[in-house]
Amino acid sequence: MKEIVAGNLTRYRKGLRLSQEQLADMVGVTRQSINNYENAKTLPDSKSLSALARALSVTMDDLLRQPREGLLNFRFRTHAVFDWKPHFAAQVLRVLEDYTALEQAVGLPPYSPENTPCHQVEGNEKRIQTIAAQFRHRLGLGDSPILNLFAAVEEIGLKVIRSPIALENFFGLSACSIEQGAFVLVNSHNITIERQLFTVAQEIGHLIFHRDEYQDTLVEEGTKEEEKAREKVADYFAGYLLVPQEEFERTYKLTKDIVKLKRHFRVSYQVILNHLAEMEEIDYAEEKSKICAIYKSKHGSSLKNSMELPPALESDEFPENERYVYLIWQALSMGKISEMKAAELLNLTVEELWVCRRENEVYAIA
Repeated sequence: MKEIVAGNLTRYRKGLRLSQEQLADMVGVTRQSINNYENAKTLPDSKSLSALARALSVTMDDLLRQPREGLLNFRFRTHAVFDWKPHFAAQVLRVLEDYTALEQAVGLPPYSPENTPCHQVEGNEKRIQTIAAQFRHRLGLGDSPILNLFAAVEEIGLKVIRSPIALENFFGLSACSIEQGAFVLVNSHNITIERQLFTVAQEIGHLIFHRDEYQDTLVEEGTKEEEKAREKVADYFAGYLLVPQEEFERTYKLTKDIVKLKRHFRVSYQVILNHLAEMEEIDYAEEKSKICAIYKSKHGSSLKNSMELPPALESDEFPENERYVYLIWQALSMGKISEMKAAELLNLTVEELWVCRRENEVYAIA
């Protein structure tokens, strides 16, 4: 056990770029104590272990258990470089483990989209569009605008977690297991709803087209050119999943207004521009430059890539992790998890859980 704790402490401390002295000051022990822990000379007592976990932004379980890169045969796709990868990996595996356990507890079957490899857009445009249309049909949408893609994919069983992760240029990742289905993590930290929706669609594209290339760990693999080609396929799929071509052409005949089009389809203005560029109606760069100039003239500031052209979708319309939360309450009502575990998963105190439970019972339909 001392060796496991020693390895985990060292890994998480270095992941946060903390010196032994800095960690010691945060925890209230000597630097020599930290050195002894990391060299497996002594084992922290429960109080010190709890303080170390808080300082390192991990759980006590993360410090006590054998490090592992995989879980339940899940394979991952990611192209981000994680500055604090040990913490991030621990967080992802913890959420995935909890979500999978909840599904099993309430008896829900796993879900993952069908796998059909495709490595480039060129020459496969019609095929990708057809698969996007088929997936919309799977969601029961037809050609209608998608009111809430998060809810739609959760309804068919896709595991989706939206979580604020302070990693620059990280939008999301996906994972898949033959036995336990598919999972998508979406970063919600200072990211517009439109971009979050695109991330879900994009990761579904990766799950469909690139699942055979997923890795056993959260380490980036493959060449930049290969990754660019994969991203292009996933982006193309996402665009046609969010905005079906026939409906877009019909609506475009009625209005050429970019704002009206993006509001109708509930997507980013950049998705609309991509569609118009694909149809050769506009030059993407020229049109975007024109929009940015109008925005700056009107608002006195630049329209950055991370921003959305108003009116932007409101986060209140898209509650986070509804399926995950529902499964927690269902597992609790079935006696599959304890109140303490439910409170932990919901990030509540046990007392707050009792209040929420009473409120749920009051408003429940008899």
